[in-house]
Amino acid sequence: MLRVRVLLGLACVAVTAAGDELKISKTDRVGRIVENEYLIADLSSRMVRGKQEDSGTLRALTYKPFGVKLLRSQNRMHWAPNLTRTGSTGYSGMGTWEPVQEFREEEKSGEYVHRRQGYFQAFPEIKAEAEYRFLPGVPYFLFSSRLIVERPITVRLLRNNEMTMDAFFTHLAWPSADGKQHLTTFDERSAILEKEPMAQDVPWLAFLNLEKGYGYGFVMLESRATKLVNAGTGISDGVENGKYWSRRLISRTDTPLADGDRFEERSAYVLFRCSKEKPLNDFFDWEKQIRRRFARANR
Repeated sequence: MLRVRVLLGLACVAVTAAGDELKISKTDRVGRIVENEYLIADLSSRMVRGKQEDSGTLRALTYKPFGVKLLRSQNRMHWAPNLTRTGSTGYSGMGTWEPVQEFREEEKSGEYVHRRQGYFQAFPEIKAEAEYRFLPGVPYFLFSSRLIVERPITVRLLRNNEMTMDAFFTHLAWPSADGKQHLTTFDERSAILEKEPMAQDVPWLAFLNLEKGYGYGFVMLESRATKLVNAGTGISDGVENGKYWSRRLISRTDTPLADGDRFEERSAYVLFRCSKEKPLNDFFDWEKQIRRRFARANR
């Protein structure tokens, strides 16, 4: 049986029968550092422009076999769900959630579960729920989120599954609607996506560094939305050559949301090895394991 204890400022160890360890360090009220043999996930708080950010959201992810620490210098790494109210000049969401109203953590079936719920500062009309699940012995973690509209509101943008990173990658890969795999550089992606935009429910997507041999991507496990407007998955360029992906569920259109509208998603985020000869083999091996695990858990 796996046991997890968390103490302020101290790393505690959960040992599995296979010998891997989950180490969970408490950094602040909601923040944690979670480590296994493959990765270190930093969920700690930070100061941003003189303000405390207490979101407990992924701000950096280290892939231990390569010693690379993925992050976005200007922002949190994991940035969504987020949304924009009609008439607003900015947006708010999970990446800047302060304060998190409800937080609990637990060991469940050999996993460490980090769960938050409440309301983003600018959106008291919408209840937000977010959950990370970390496992020993694997280079991935699971994330699920739910937005539940409790009072009418009109939004112009609503996104999920947004990962923002500095210039760590050279290529990206994704499947088209007919299952064809695309693997291209970031500079060459635009021509392909203009002909066939990426669907909002694309089953997987990956960023790769073929020179250094590592990659990072997601496996979509489940998604539901009561409204979709100009929906799609986008690949964007940030300042200083940053790159990020995001799922746009509502965009570019003022969209009324009613009491009971819901937006739900469950994904796995995967670190993997890649090469020029076999760029996605390791990713697909982990994808198969993830989908089998998800199917067993939901029988």
